[in-house]
Amino acid sequence: MKNWQVIAMSMMVLFATSCEKNEGDDPAPSDVFGGKGNILIETTVKNADGASGQSYLQQVSDLSGTLNMSKAIQIGFSSTISVEGNDVYVFPETGSTGKQCITRYEHTPEGLKNAGELQIVPNSCPYSLIQVSADKAYIPTFNLGNIMVVDTKTMTKTGEIDLTKYAHADNSPEPACGIVRDGILYLALDQLGSNWMPYDDYRQVDVALIDIKSDKVLKIISEKKSEFALPTRPFLKDMIFMDEQNDIYMACLGYFGYNPQHPNNGFVCIPNGKQEFDESKSWNINETAIDGSPYKAASIYNCKYLGNGKIAAYVGISELMTDNPYTARNSMAVIIDLKKKSIKKIEGIPYTDGHSVAIESKGNDVLFASCGVDASGVFDYNVETGKVSQVLSTSANVAFMHFFD
Repeated sequence: MKNWQVIAMSMMVLFATSCEKNEGDDPAPSDVFGGKGNILIETTVKNADGASGQSYLQQVSDLSGTLNMSKAIQIGFSSTISVEGNDVYVFPETGSTGKQCITRYEHTPEGLKNAGELQIVPNSCPYSLIQVSADKAYIPTFNLGNIMVVDTKTMTKTGEIDLTKYAHADNSPEPACGIVRDGILYLALDQLGSNWMPYDDYRQVDVALIDIKSDKVLKIISEKKSEFALPTRPFLKDMIFMDEQNDIYMACLGYFGYNPQHPNNGFVCIPNGKQEFDESKSWNINETAIDGSPYKAASIYNCKYLGNGKIAAYVGISELMTDNPYTARNSMAVIIDLKKKSIKKIEGIPYTDGHSVAIESKGNDVLFASCGVDASGVFDYNVETGKVSQVLSTSANVAFMHFFD
């Protein structure tokens, strides 16, 4: 694996989208499109190289049978999507030469409505939106190293928070995912080098604490003991979460499992009532055997907190990696127990590639997107029974899922 930039870039940005419509004009404001239902799904039809193809967004009424994509709208290859309430935000494609904007759609059970656009600096790489009040949101820009302060009702930029001085060795600390607790945004900083990998001389977890009323950076905190790196992927919001005690946890990928010299990856914790890491709660999952598997976790590719210390996750298996990270089926579905410090393989969910690592939960059911060799679609894992069944079949990669109330 000599081309680190290709590997890292592919792992970081397997999801991105363009504001350009591929054909036709924008629908009228009163029009709805994308299909009926209260489940939002993004699918990606990738080419053989895994690095190109087309992506689609649609609504469906349930997850069953074979996915019908006739009502789907094309949004560009490998899109990034954020959902807040009934607002759906679609982000611009990394490296796109087309129109650079963030598009907001309004969800209705009858379809999606156009609800506004926000122009951005070309290739500034915004990947997600963090709602901090009823009409105010933060949008971190991965490449520029700042945060756009946005009025989501009018889709206008109202301010900016500069994070560039907190970068380790370049002009951006690569702000990723964040979570608000007690009026403070805890924002993970990925701190990547020019090769899109963590620095060899900077294996630590940095988090910026930002007052959401004043938009001021209060301080930067760091966890150094575990030698973790890359806290959260910038487009996967559930990689940072709070448990029932309001302790903040975040998943740290390390080197995606592609650097055997630095295998540490796992979870760090900022306890409730504290503004510092508790290093005694850090957990390097690479040192933990996976029940039901001969492998160990080389990285965490996505996760979803379920409650009572349980986490549904996809972990990377280094022994299953190939020369093409876009197509390698090296992601294993597991249940992680923070209390018992245990990991268990979920039997029945195929190993998947990086285009299908979406995880959502609804009641006692956890839905895993997976693109396996023999089966592809959405798989249901019942938390109470432990049983797995395929509920939706599709030849495309399911890249994103969301259930509206």
